[in-house]
Amino acid sequence: MAQPDDAPAIRPQGLLDQSAAAWIVLGALLLFTLTMWRFFDAQREDRSHDRFLHQVDNARSALKSRMQAYEQVLNGTAGLFAASAEVSRAEFRRYVESLELDDALPGIQGTGFALMVPGTERLAHEAAVRAEGFPDYRIHPEEARDTYSTILYLEPFEGRNLRAFGYDMYSEPIRREAMNRARDTGRAALSGKVVLVQETEEDVQAGFLIYLPIYRGDAVDDVLSRRALLVGFVYSPFRAHDLMQGVFGDASGTARRDVEIEVYDLEADARNLLFTSRTPDHTPRFTTDRTVEFGGRVWVVRFSSSAQFERDMHRIEPYLVLLAGIVVDILIFAVIYGSVRHRRKMRRAALRLADSRDEFRTLVENVPGVVFRCAPRPPWRILHINKGILDLTGEPPEHFIEGEHPLAEIIHPDDRPRIEETMMSSILAQAPYEAEFRVRSRFGQVHWVSARGQALFDRNGSARWVDGVMLDITERRAAEAAIRQLAFIDPLTQLPNRRFLLDRLRQGLANSDRTRRCGALLFIDLDHFKDVNDTHGHEAGDSVLTEISQRLKHSVREGDTVARLGGDEFIIMLENLGDTAEDATEKAEAIASKVLADLGAPLTVGGHAVTTTPSIGISIFCGQDPGADELLKRADRAMYRAKAAGRNRIAHHTAL
Repeated sequence: MAQPDDAPAIRPQGLLDQSAAAWIVLGALLLFTLTMWRFFDAQREDRSHDRFLHQVDNARSALKSRMQAYEQVLNGTAGLFAASAEVSRAEFRRYVESLELDDALPGIQGTGFALMVPGTERLAHEAAVRAEGFPDYRIHPEEARDTYSTILYLEPFEGRNLRAFGYDMYSEPIRREAMNRARDTGRAALSGKVVLVQETEEDVQAGFLIYLPIYRGDAVDDVLSRRALLVGFVYSPFRAHDLMQGVFGDASGTARRDVEIEVYDLEADARNLLFTSRTPDHTPRFTTDRTVEFGGRVWVVRFSSSAQFERDMHRIEPYLVLLAGIVVDILIFAVIYGSVRHRRKMRRAALRLADSRDEFRTLVENVPGVVFRCAPRPPWRILHINKGILDLTGEPPEHFIEGEHPLAEIIHPDDRPRIEETMMSSILAQAPYEAEFRVRSRFGQVHWVSARGQALFDRNGSARWVDGVMLDITERRAAEAAIRQLAFIDPLTQLPNRRFLLDRLRQGLANSDRTRRCGALLFIDLDHFKDVNDTHGHEAGDSVLTEISQRLKHSVREGDTVARLGGDEFIIMLENLGDTAEDATEKAEAIASKVLADLGAPLTVGGHAVTTTPSIGISIFCGQDPGADELLKRADRAMYRAKAAGRNRIAHHTAL
């Protein structure tokens, strides 16, 4: 209850007088200042790390883009071969020179063409090339092999590249693996770490190559055709250090000063090192690994902060914050010390605010549902919440207000990202939000709630908090689920009904059309089922149908669809039975035979042994033709053929 204005002043109780209280405040402020100093120092560290990661992302993107550019060069070179019946050495040279790769894409060692030569044609091939004006030409190494490759064209055809003329890259395992991968996929393939034949005894670097296959004739679609029609490869060799220096260096050609970089093939192991700019005597503060996937191979790129980066990021701002904070603390201390005489007025105002708070709380507690006020950002710390939360979660309001449970904690993990996005979007738009989601109680129960609310903003447009209300809609959602269950599930057998089957069948036909995989429809009708109803009653008939449905579900594969059309008619939809109708027919008949055997086994109903046999019609589908309704009719006609042939058997749909 509020204190009257003429009531005696309420004096503070305790051992500390008013002056001592001011000193305590000063100590708390100094402690806060130290905490903020540590916070800003941590923020500086975080900013340094963010800048480092930004540099890492830029460097990784630069490497990825450069490798894709090299692939485009090979695609263009492959286009030259596709556009010409026979590419001469002079044509190849003019084309490569027109690309001006030294200026556009520095770091590439060359662009070449390697011809595949059968072992029986080697001597004739060498004689033909020597006749072009290369008397010393030979394929090397010279050991006898069934198949050779030979570097026939390589531009620029000078310097180190002359060493590669006639080299059989297919004879070396690492290169051969990449060439085979390119040949079988029809795509660019990146080799593992090698030493290029262009290397001399000085400045030996790790290297790698990119291959793109050239085929005869039109495009091929399968591995066997690609192998049979392979002519050779356009390729580019790279000296790893020269390439990486061009990618990661600055305009002066020196390495990036913010990050030190190591590039490994496949995994970060010294044996797989392609390139490094690391300073041996420097222990980096930040290190992270990124992967770059290209040409069917993965590089691990290790980025470390450089000494220059760490010197640049060293700032004095945290110390300025500390100094400024101490000055401000002293000023605040002076203000508090001089304002002690106003304490009574402040306490009376606090009492009035407490009365207003109690009136507000009484009003809120009488609102149905859960009324809350939370912080305007995840995890949505609760500032106020009414007692309705106890019914919803089993937790009293005090646990939320005291910070034990933020709003995000009670939201179901599967719904949490969606709700956070909805609330943040409404805050950014300064608009109300509405959402339905699941809430978990302390006892493991899940409730569905409908929530709506809106953020409150200050004069600067910054969100101060979010006010909202949640209503329990669990029963409504359950009712909606029950309605959907009745619409699509057969109540007796709990199998999908005709409506569900037709929807599932249309999806299956679309999948078959997309994947070019065939499937089948099995139409099953129980023989003489009317006799069961007439002899044992309809209750026994229902028991038989329930047991039959269970046998059907156990007779098929996981993922196959079993449905009841009505009465004693069942449908099984089988997908992914093969690439051809013949394969699908064979597998469908095998499954149908199993169903025939399982359904023909005796069962006991009401103490009586009952035997039911099925007649099964099979209709095969490959793609969306002939459509769901026609497919059902075909399977139905096939089932009646089985009945006409004596029942308890399988029949296939055949065109009339």
